Amino acid sequence: MKSKFLFLLLTILTCCQLDAQMAADQAALLCSEAEALFHEANEISRREPARALELCRNAAARYERVLLESNLQNSKIHYNLGNIYFRMQDTGRAILEYRRALQLDPNDAKLLQNLQFARASRQDQFKEPEQTRVLKTLFFWHYDFPFYLRQSVFLTFFLLLWLCATVCIWYRPLWLKVCLFFAIIISIGFGASLGLTLHQLQTERFGVILAREVVARKGDSDSYAPSFTDPLHAGTEFKLLQQRQGWTEIQLPDGQTCWLPNQEFELL
Repeated sequence: MKSKFLFLLLTILTCCQLDAQMAADQAALLCSEAEALFHEANEISRREPARALELCRNAAARYERVLLESNLQNSKIHYNLGNIYFRMQDTGRAILEYRRALQLDPNDAKLLQNLQFARASRQDQFKEPEQTRVLKTLFFWHYDFPFYLRQSVFLTFFLLLWLCATVCIWYRPLWLKVCLFFAIIISIGFGASLGLTLHQLQTERFGVILAREVVARKGDSDSYAPSFTDPLHAGTEFKLLQQRQGWTEIQLPDGQTCWLPNQEFELL
């Protein structure tokens, strides 16, 4: 009886592993097809724009299916999907996918470059509050340096800190004490920057408007007056403040707040 049970259990586990392998193979095949379709679209984009757009749609559909039907979370898929949507002039979805890729791989310099390029092409541009500009000036390394660079600087000076501290046990010239002091200051500064970034990723939620344009309201229904004279447009990024049934209060990059219908955006 025991041997039969073990045999049955082994059979079930084997079948599960085969199903998972088949799912992985199918996902790889869909990704390969999507990449080939997008490459073809780039090749014919000038002479056959309509056909290129259709190929982009097919490529995007394959990547979306992989993300929807598998457990695969890969920054490369989101990055490629962002490139496809940007080629399709869907700025909102391009920025959304670039941001999702950035969450998975904050050290990709090319990804950061593409994200900044997409942000520059969106219709809504916001002036930062004076307080934010002051903070960006004082703590420039936190705002201007990409995550991977801050990580490298922190590790370098953290190792230097311990090296200097170890040498100072037997040998304490003035220059070594100065090096130790600067290593401590820089390690604290960049370590705090990395910790703040990771904390924000875990506790704060952000989103991107996908609708071509949407009227932002002063409350959580269409009966409230518009918050601004002009509507908001695709690609506008925001921080989530609170959600009620069918509506979400958001904070825009300039610090202003408003309410949006849930169907007009997606969260990261």
